[in-house]
Amino acid sequence: MSELQLKEVREVVRKARASSAPGPSGTSYKVYKYCPKLLLRLWYILRVFWRRGRIPDQWRVAEGVWIPKEENSTQLDQFRIISLLCVEAKVFFSAVSKRLCTYLAENNYIDTSVQKGGISGMPGCLEHTGVVTQLIREARENKGNLSVLWLDLENAFGSIPHKLVQFTLTKHHVPSRCRDLIADYYSNFRMRVSSGEITSSWHNVEIGIITGCTISVTLFSLAMNMLTKSAEPECRGPRTNSGQRQPPIRAFMDDLTVMTESVPGCRWILKGLEELVEWARMRFKPAKSRSMVLRKGKVVDKFRFNIADTAIPSISEKPVKSLGKVFDCSLRDTTSIQSTCTELDGWLKSVDKSGLPGKFKAWVYQHGILPRILWPLLVYAVPISTVETLERRTPRPGELKVQAQNSHEGMAATSTAVPAPVCTTVPVRVLNVCLAAKGGGWQLCGRSSNGVPVTWRDNSSSNCGSC
Repeated sequence: MSELQLKEVREVVRKARASSAPGPSGTSYKVYKYCPKLLLRLWYILRVFWRRGRIPDQWRVAEGVWIPKEENSTQLDQFRIISLLCVEAKVFFSAVSKRLCTYLAENNYIDTSVQKGGISGMPGCLEHTGVVTQLIREARENKGNLSVLWLDLENAFGSIPHKLVQFTLTKHHVPSRCRDLIADYYSNFRMRVSSGEITSSWHNVEIGIITGCTISVTLFSLAMNMLTKSAEPECRGPRTNSGQRQPPIRAFMDDLTVMTESVPGCRWILKGLEELVEWARMRFKPAKSRSMVLRKGKVVDKFRFNIADTAIPSISEKPVKSLGKVFDCSLRDTTSIQSTCTELDGWLKSVDKSGLPGKFKAWVYQHGILPRILWPLLVYAVPISTVETLERRTPRPGELKVQAQNSHEGMAATSTAVPAPVCTTVPVRVLNVCLAAKGGGWQLCGRSSNGVPVTWRDNSSSNCGSC
C-alpha cells in the first residue's frame, strides 16, 4: 500500500461530525476542520506513523462510558462501553479502514449478500430486514415451508479475540503493513471506565474490539463474514418466487438470521455455527435468540431448537425485534402499525402539553419525533390510508399556539415586524420548514416586559425575518 495521501485525510476530516466528543487528547474534529495548516501538519505526522508501522502510546488509551443496551438496565451485562479515543487516531484509522474496505471490495472478499453490516455505501439494515420479510411473506402466501432462527451473540464486540482478527486478516491476504499496524494498535491498549463520580483504574484490553474506533467495525464485519461463510455448506437457503436461491445465513454485524426450507437443514447450520463460535471462544445467547417454523404457511410450535442444551424460545412465546422490526406469530404488521400510531399520539400530546415555545416544539418534532416515525414507515407494510390518517393527525396535537397577550406581544407575522394581535396557530410542519429554510440563524430583536419574544431577526440580514 502507498503512503497516506493528503486528500484522504482531508476527506475524513470533512465528513466527520464537528460535535463529536474529544478523547483523552482534548482535541476535537473542529480544530482540524477550521485550521488547514494544522491539518497539513497532522498529515505529515500520520505519514511517519504509516511509514514506521508503529502506533504511539497516546493513541492506545481510551476513556470508557457505560451505555445501557435496554430500558431499566441494572446489571453490568445490560450495558456496553463506548470508548472516547484521540481524534488523531480516529482520523488515521478512518483512512486505513477506507483503504481496507476498498481492498476487500475489489477482491470480492466480503459477500454482501451475507454480511451487510459495516459495508460503506450499502443500506444494509433496510435490505437485510426487507429480504427476511419478503421470504416470510412468500412462504405464508404460497403455503410453503420455512424455518427461521434469529441468533444473538453474547457480548459480541467485547468477546471477539484479537487472534481471530489477525487470523481473518491473514486469510484474506491483507497486506502486511496494514496487519502490522492493527496488531501493534491492539498489542498494549489500555482503558478506564467512568460512571458518575467513580473512575476505574487503567486495565489492558486483551480481548474484544474497541467500540468507537473507526476501524473496529470493518474488522468485526470481516471476522463475522468468515464465520458465517464457513457454515454455509451445511444446507442450502430458501428459494424466492422468482426462482433465485438465497443464502441460508444473513448477518448484520452480530445479528445472524438463519433461513432454510427444512427443519433438519436449519439444525445442521445451527450446529455448524455453534462449533465455529465455540472455536472462536464466543457463544450465543439462547434467551435473546428466537425460532420460527412455518408448515404450509402457518406457524407451528412442535419443533424446537437448542443451543448448548438450552431451548430457543419461539416467536409464539416471545416476539422478536430484529433491526427495528417486530416479528410475531401472526406474520402480519397490524399490531406493530397500531402500536406505532399509539406511540405517535402520545409523543405529540406530550409535546403539546409541555409548555415549550413554538420554536422548541418544532425542534422536538423534527429531531425527536420525526426520526422515530420514519423507520416504521419503511420496514412495515403501512396502508396508504393509515399514512393519510397520520398526516391529518399530526398537525392537530402539534399545533403551535402563540397567544398574544396584548397588541405589542407575540411573534412577528410579516417582514414589517408588526406583532400578531390575535392568537396565531402555526402547524408544526409549516414552522419546521420555515426554521429549516432560515438555517438556524435567528436571534431575538426585542422582548416585552414579561419576556415574550416580540420578533425574530435573521442574522444574515439587517431586516426582521418572517415565515
